[in-house]
Amino acid sequence: MIDSLKAYISMMENENQILAIKEKVFREDIPELIEKLSDARKLLLFEKVDGYSCKLVANLVPSHDVFRKIFGGVDNPYEFFLKGIKKVEKKVYSSERKLKSIGMQGKNLIDFLPILKHYEKDSAPYITTGIVASLDPESGIVGRGIHRMEYRGKNHMGVALLNPPLTNIYEKYRAKQERMPISIIIGVDPVIFISMALKVTPETDKLEVAGGLKGKGVEVISSFDSAIDVPAGGEYYLEGYIDPRKGKQDGPLGEISGYYLTLKETPTIVVERLSHRDSPIYHALLPTSLEADMYLTFVSRAHIEENAKKLFPFIAMITFIQKTFGSSLVVNVKTIERHKIRNLILFLLSFPMIKKVVIIDEDVDPEDLKDVEWALITRCQADEDVIIMKHLQGQPIDPQAEGGHGVTKIGINATIQGKSIAERAKVVKGNRKSIEKIIRSVGGGG
Repeated sequence: MIDSLKAYISMMENENQILAIKEKVFREDIPELIEKLSDARKLLLFEKVDGYSCKLVANLVPSHDVFRKIFGGVDNPYEFFLKGIKKVEKKVYSSERKLKSIGMQGKNLIDFLPILKHYEKDSAPYITTGIVASLDPESGIVGRGIHRMEYRGKNHMGVALLNPPLTNIYEKYRAKQERMPISIIIGVDPVIFISMALKVTPETDKLEVAGGLKGKGVEVISSFDSAIDVPAGGEYYLEGYIDPRKGKQDGPLGEISGYYLTLKETPTIVVERLSHRDSPIYHALLPTSLEADMYLTFVSRAHIEENAKKLFPFIAMITFIQKTFGSSLVVNVKTIERHKIRNLILFLLSFPMIKKVVIIDEDVDPEDLKDVEWALITRCQADEDVIIMKHLQGQPIDPQAEGGHGVTKIGINATIQGKSIAERAKVVKGNRKSIEKIIRSVGGGG
């Protein structure tokens, strides 16, 4: 099992899944390069960032298939994931610490880290891959999570602590008017990264959930200046504290929904120490990129498949449409009665994150949106096959969910089930080998 970002990159290199950018790039150009190059469906490795000694990696998870490889070549990574997160493995403490450390008093973080300004109207450069960790002063458990951080000049950053356990831990320190110790890790393998976004009970350390997924305890080291332990395989470690007296407006920042989000006030982190490995690699994540979509939809598909296929065994495949932050779903179904398709649509729309569902037959390719559109045009009778539901719970990141009135959702039956529709015309099959040879000779796909 992969135990560091560098080990993961090595695996992807062996799989020919890396697009290496060897030319020198400017920090300001990287967000647009990520957006344009992500369609290559490969991990992006920027080997020379102007003004920095580190490399930069993006599009870390270009497909769900990556998790199949990470989990040891399992047939069903979604099922493996659900079983894995129900286990925990104790952390393994290590005394080995091969890090270079720099005191950050009076220094500028952006001189050491290629922090990106992702969108035109972002208020500042943002770290979007930082795993924030702090010690619960009551339980002694380390709480962890991925939280956006706004660069506020010198060694200061704003941090949006919007979700537990960090939200609750921060409130405990603030109530006592004490500084909250913080450790931030940048550059970990995808299993640890995705584990940090999971919801766990207050008495659970998310690293132990990551250990359950890995099948072994995650190796950790102690921080230099606090009792917070951190994954040993990280690339960068920032240590400091949150000063609750130094809050300010946070944002706007372009989010995964494609819209800007501004927070009225977030607290400020004072970074006192920066440590890093030899030849460090900075992980950058463009919020609207393919990578962000992959993390979100992998977890969502795992949970939805587990529930939906028990109730609706005629489901053949579930596919999330990219760039819709997990809100648009296409479902292939086997032959089944028409009323059961309606029940399936209503069930799927009950999930807060699902806003649109299209049901198609097995002969339609869900990855080909032109094929899906063909099914919509030829197999959907709008007055009978479209369901519109008002005032349902949506995702908090959906801009239409603001105001607390819910969102309107849509379900579409674009199947031939129970309908008098002619047979689909299919192109006659030729000799596969000779056809593939000709297609390759003209530079086409196989």
